This record gives sequence, C-alpha cells and structure tokens, in this order.
Amino acid sequence: MIYLASPYTHPDPLIRELRYLQALKVCAARLKAGQMIYSPIVHCHDMAKVFGLPKDISFWRPYNFHMIDLSEEFKILRLDGWEASQGIAEEKTYAEEQDIPVTYL
Repeated sequence: MIYLASPYTHPDPLIRELRYLQALKVCAARLKAGQMIYSPIVHCHDMAKVFGLPKDISFWRPYNFHMIDLSEEFKILRLDGWEASQGIAEEKTYAEEQDIPVTYL
C-alpha cells in the first residue's frame, strides 16, 4: 500500500477543501491504475467535518502512524504548503525510521 501524505491544516477552510480535492484526484488516478493507496486527508476529511473531529496532527498522529506501518511506500504530494507542514515532516521522519521508501509527487 502507498501512504499519500499531503498538506492539510490551514486557517482557511477553502484551502483545506482544495487540498482535500487535490489529494482525492491523485488517489482516484492511482486506484484506477490498480495501485493500493491510502490518504489520511481523503479518508478522514469528511469524517472530521461531519462529526467535528479535530483537524490537527496531534489527534491524528497515532492513526496515521499505524497506517504508515501498514504501507510499503510513503509518497509526499507536493502541494503548496507541503514544506511547512508539521504533519508531513513528522510522518516522513516516522516512515524513514521504519525503513519505508519516501518518494515525491
């Protein structure tokens, strides 16, 4: 499975929605190509919105790290803001510590 990391947190809800849609597009294309892919943004964005779950990394860290543990590859979607993303930085470090290859889109 591919773990797709992408920036999410932003004070503007429209930016968060745009980031979600961009990750969704990548996941759809990868699934169409027969690749198994997981994106915490794609899989959890609506759940967080509908049920008022936190949007910060501290809440999602244990869940995301577990999903990284199940992955063979860690991909970073280089959207605007990816280099400043605390979540991506933490997840990338964790993936590297688990000897999971890190690549970029």
